[in-house]
Amino acid sequence: MKHKALSTEIKLLAVLAGLMVALSLLSPRFLTIDNLTNVVWSVCLIGILSSGAIYPRITGGIDLSLGSMAALTGIIVDRFMNHMGLHWIPAILLTILIGALIGLFNGFIVAKIKVPAFVVTMAAKTYLYGIALVVSQGAMMAILKPRPFLEIGTGRLLGLPNPIYLMAVLVAVSQFVLRKTAFGRKVMAVGANETAAQLSGVDPDRIRIVSYTISGATSAIGGVVLASLTQQVFAAAASGIELDVMTALVIGGTSPVGGRGSVAGALLGAIMVAFIINGLNLMNIPAPYHPIVTGTVILMALLLNEGQFKGKFGRAAA
Repeated sequence: MKHKALSTEIKLLAVLAGLMVALSLLSPRFLTIDNLTNVVWSVCLIGILSSGAIYPRITGGIDLSLGSMAALTGIIVDRFMNHMGLHWIPAILLTILIGALIGLFNGFIVAKIKVPAFVVTMAAKTYLYGIALVVSQGAMMAILKPRPFLEIGTGRLLGLPNPIYLMAVLVAVSQFVLRKTAFGRKVMAVGANETAAQLSGVDPDRIRIVSYTISGATSAIGGVVLASLTQQVFAAAASGIELDVMTALVIGGTSPVGGRGSVAGALLGAIMVAFIINGLNLMNIPAPYHPIVTGTVILMALLLNEGQFKGKFGRAAA
């Protein structure tokens, strides 16, 4: 499993390198430090959300509430800081805790009540959006303070935007957990063969509950970063981003039916799509053509990983 995951990441790096060479030849403005930094910065939120959303996906589930969760938690952290007078650090910690608790609730419904994850998280996507509308009263609210909070999204360190460092840390930690810890191996085992995992002493329900809890927490972190970056919060702030996250996971080699995945691969997938869109913009290709190219990239990624998924699909069908 480890060898296959590494192989997928190497393939993605090779494709990414080839893509960068092609785009640099087509547009001299592509291969510049500022442009490359902006492209990586543009996928930070996707990378942050992917670092947690990959866990439910590997167990064979899915979390479609990412966007609504990020928008709601952005509103919540603003309420804590600018309406309740809470210091920005405990405000962020409480917001992440709320995200984790919502994720735990989703995981409990999926694992214990056996409601399909698609249904549970689609419902969560809807009611969280509704809560966000109620809390914000349907308005867009600006966040102008405190300054340290705004630095999370807008500040720079050594010339790079702060969100890039946060994304890199979360991706590295998540990759380490999946590859090097007992919990990560159990997540993979539950997705690969739940019956075999259970016979070996793994509790699939507990693994699923923890997986959705992690996804909820990272979604809240994403919401905090988004609020700090845009300096505004509203109910539809992250609408549709769950589709971008799932696209990144698929391109990065995460199996559609669970059992394997790579956070680093998901980040490479997100960067690949961002590079393509950036290249199309630099070449003045009309925006309506962008989804066609993105969809083609997703299809190519599925074909690239088809050999690795084939065995898993076959076992699922059996």
